[in-house]
Amino acid sequence: MLQRHALKILGLPANTVIGISEDEIRAAWRKKARLFHPDSPYGDINAFHQAQSAYEALRPRPEQALKSRVRVQATSRRA
Repeated sequence: MLQRHALKILGLPANTVIGISEDEIRAAWRKKARLFHPDSPYGDINAFHQAQSAYEALRPRPEQALKSRVRVQATSRRA
């Protein structure tokens, strides 16, 4: 549910959570960040922070990927 809301904030289709690449998420975030940056003519600090939060919720975290790889390796070992 949080991912769908984050996609909606960034202007991406919310019905395809799995099919969106990291590059598409980053491009949508950069577009919103440039539009709502406080120094731009259309600057809106609240919208800027919402876009930043949405990007943080959607971007992959390297430490999570590492933990899942370690977890898979640990469970696949046989004693």
